[in-house]
Amino acid sequence: MSAASKIFLAFVVALCLTTGAGFAAGKPRSTSTSRQFVVYGADVRVRGALCDLAERTKSNLLQLLGQRDNWKTALVVNLDYPRANFPDAAVAQLAVSQLGFGLKLQLNLLLTREMKGRAVQRELLRAILVEMMYRNRGNIAAGSPYVTPPDWLVEGVLALEPGNDTQSDAELLRTILATPKIAPLEEIVRQKRAQLDAPSRQLHSAYSRALVQLLIDTRGGRSQLARFISDLPDAPTDAMADLRAHFPETLGRAPGKWWALSVAELSAKDRYQMLSAAETGRRLDQALRFSIPAKDGKVRDYSLGEFENFRKLPARRDALRQVGQQLQLLGAQAHPSYRAIVQEAYALTELLVRGKTRGVAARLERIARYRAVIEQQGTEIDDYLNWFEATQSKTSSGVFSQILEADRKTDEAPPRRRDPISVYLDSIEMDAN
Repeated sequence: MSAASKIFLAFVVALCLTTGAGFAAGKPRSTSTSRQFVVYGADVRVRGALCDLAERTKSNLLQLLGQRDNWKTALVVNLDYPRANFPDAAVAQLAVSQLGFGLKLQLNLLLTREMKGRAVQRELLRAILVEMMYRNRGNIAAGSPYVTPPDWLVEGVLALEPGNDTQSDAELLRTILATPKIAPLEEIVRQKRAQLDAPSRQLHSAYSRALVQLLIDTRGGRSQLARFISDLPDAPTDAMADLRAHFPETLGRAPGKWWALSVAELSAKDRYQMLSAAETGRRLDQALRFSIPAKDGKVRDYSLGEFENFRKLPARRDALRQVGQQLQLLGAQAHPSYRAIVQEAYALTELLVRGKTRGVAARLERIARYRAVIEQQGTEIDDYLNWFEATQSKTSSGVFSQILEADRKTDEAPPRRRDPISVYLDSIEMDAN
């Protein structure tokens, strides 16, 4: 159970015990520990749960960005119950306005028994991001429109909260990787969550997680993401161009490649375990052997080094794309000594997909030489470790302890029973011997 679910377990119980009567008059209020969140209405337990959730949400965001808590504008959260004379009232509505001396943020929440902690946390995070965006912008004219954070940013930050399980997102993206239909990065950046159905929202959340992870994993990515958030009010209408400008090292050069690698890495995260050098080499050999049907229908096996033999076959692109996907997944688990080789093989595969063969042979030769050196070093390391354990080690490695323990127990005689019949049978056996 996530932190948001645990917090709102008490929230739901409190809703079942309270009624809307008595709140029409002056509403009681509660203030959070940092004093940024002031909650009006409902029961004290509900207000306390909401204050705690807001503080946790802000703390997780600051930890993700590597920033300190420097809030300037308090967030007023107004809790209310459904009323018969306002049947179409919005469940959640963020009101942003200018009071002349500063910004005013008010989040109106309609309390219903169907309210989910995740949905409330999403609205709280959106309001916190708005405060960060306009924190240092006190000269905004009254009536000016306000920008809200993009949906991919909100969903990605929520998905990366500590304690959230990555299994569902990884499984979903693994299914997508099985087919060459990864959603383009531009599509994820421009999608609106409110316009998606339930399955599409789950997929959008998984993609958003991969995107935010890609951004913070770049050099200085956390501070760059914080700068991106503060610059959102001045962002151009082209959202993808804005991202490229703030993250030039990844999205400015080859965004498609980095995006595919990030999705592949997340798809393998729940089963992530670094492979040994030998296992990485074996899987690399498997990935680099592929089959392509010829024009006459006959299927032949090829390797990348035989690109002159298959580069004119019509089916080569589909086969090479599958090889690229296998290399992406392998790169997330590869032994460190092999990662450069896997990345280079993936780059060559992408070149061959586009029909570019210049310099491929020389790069393949360099890969072969580098791999031979790695394999030779691996053999020498294994030989040394085996020699040391056999001749120099003063203690047991414990590798065979379970086998030795099982063998010892087998050799031990079972304990004898002391009941009268067993004693009598033992005495007959001793006399016979």
